[in-house]
Amino acid sequence: MDGIKLVCFDLDDTLIRDRHSVLIPCILNGKEKECREIDAREMAGELDYISADYLKAELFKGLVVSKIEESFTEIAIPLGSIRHIVDELHKNGIMCIVVTVGPVQVVKAFCDIYRFDGYYGSEYDVENGVFTGLINKYLSAESKIECLRDYCIRFNFALSECVAIGDGATDIPVFEQCRISIALNASASVQKRATYAIDTLDLVDILQFIL
Repeated sequence: MDGIKLVCFDLDDTLIRDRHSVLIPCILNGKEKECREIDAREMAGELDYISADYLKAELFKGLVVSKIEESFTEIAIPLGSIRHIVDELHKNGIMCIVVTVGPVQVVKAFCDIYRFDGYYGSEYDVENGVFTGLINKYLSAESKIECLRDYCIRFNFALSECVAIGDGATDIPVFEQCRISIALNASASVQKRATYAIDTLDLVDILQFIL
């Protein structure tokens, strides 16, 4: 599609499924059970998603950051054809970034593996290469659009030249500002806020809406 210069992806339940970006470090640190218990409390309405993530961050304490990239492909469950899609978009002069409320250390590992052009995520505290269990700066839903704007300013793009792809409520502020939005494997309420909606396990299927 003429005029598209940037595609902005969400991460959790968009590019990786089932094992979210916050769960991956917990698994590596032997804290999967505790993480899922916090998830259950969130699902029951006892915690909001931000409070839950702060509790999960404590489960990272002591984990060496480098273990994330070393073990990412063994733990994460990615959607099919991610690298192919990135390559296809690049061939068409379109850049690709990921913006997530999850840990920036996890999204960095993901983007390095799949050759994305940039990334944003919540800044989990690290000292001497080890997680401390704290979060320095949490990236809320409202902050995601600010991240996209920051990237656009850096590369002289307009939001009207961007496509947003995501699955959840935290993606709606980005959907509302971009030229095209694609709800990918999303709930009905999120699909209603997007330009297009599709359910698929193969990322190739989004190209019909972009190229």
